[in-house]
This record gives sequence, structure tokens and C-alpha cells, in this order.
Amino acid sequence: MPLRDRKYYQGNAYYITTSIHKFIKIFEEKKYIDIILKNINFYRRKYDFKILAYVIMPNHLHLFIFPKQDNAETISNMMGDFKRFTSRSLREQMEKDNKIVWLKRFRLNEPKKKNCHYRIWQERFDDLAVYSPSVARTKINYIHNNPVRKGIVEKPEDYLYSSARNYILNDQSITKVDTDFLVF
Repeated sequence: MPLRDRKYYQGNAYYITTSIHKFIKIFEEKKYIDIILKNINFYRRKYDFKILAYVIMPNHLHLFIFPKQDNAETISNMMGDFKRFTSRSLREQMEKDNKIVWLKRFRLNEPKKKNCHYRIWQERFDDLAVYSPSVARTKINYIHNNPVRKGIVEKPEDYLYSSARNYILNDQSITKVDTDFLVF
């Protein structure tokens, strides 16, 4: 994934957004969400970052992380690994579930790379270096209120796959979130 021209500052948190190719709503089924959660936790350990907030929406996800190594290459490598591995896992699950319609929509007519016949994620992801508490609060509030804005739930803590539950209900059962890392 090419690096964009951008300044990165030592000690930043990063707000990351990535979406499913063609905005197909695959994350309405628990087994596909579980693949994402398992991989978020794997890459948290591999790349040594704290999860400050997250939400897995039906066709995209937002992560707010604080990496131990703060540089564009680390974020790019982490997201490249995450998207590559989850693409394979998600496709394999779709094949097991006989999701023919999804597989047809993800199939590439002309693969750009050898052995790359499907595109599950959009090619790029968006990231923003967050360097102030007010921007951090804004991003966490955006993440937590995303399911409410989309009309999925009435209150942020009602959405199962969001860190709002971690902050509001002190519920770490879905995935651990470093709620004590930020002091507002």
C-alpha cells in the first residue's frame, strides 16, 4: 500500500477507517465479525498497539489505536497484513457458507496480482494522526455514535460490536479496549 504524503508525529494515536469492497454488508453476520475481532486482537499483539475505540459496522470498520512504534510504515504494514489475512479468512468462510452472490461481487475480472482473484476490502484505508485530546474525544464519539446515526440502535452501548460498551457499561466481553489509556 503506497504511503501518502503526510506528517506523522511521535506519540500519536491513529483513527483508521476501512471499508468492504462495493460496500457489501457482510458484517451483519456474527461469524464474519468474529473473524475481524480475532484478527484485531492478533494484530494488537503483533504490532503492539492499544485499542482506544472501535466499531464494526455492517460494511466498514473504524479503529482508534495507539501504536508503540509511531510511524506511517507501521500503520501501513499493520493494515496491509490485517486486510490481506482477513480477506482470505472472510473469503474462505463465504465459500463454506456458499455465499455465491457475495463471491461473485468480490471476484475480480482481471486480477492485478497472481493468485489474487477476489477483493474483499477496498484497496485503500484512511488514517488520521490524532495529536490532541479534543480530536481524540471527537473521534471516539464519532465511533460510538456511528450505529445510532445509521439507525441500527437507539443508544451507543446497545450496539454489540463497539467500544461504547467498554466505556459506558465497563463490558470487556467482546474485546478488550484500553479505556483507561486516555484521560479527558
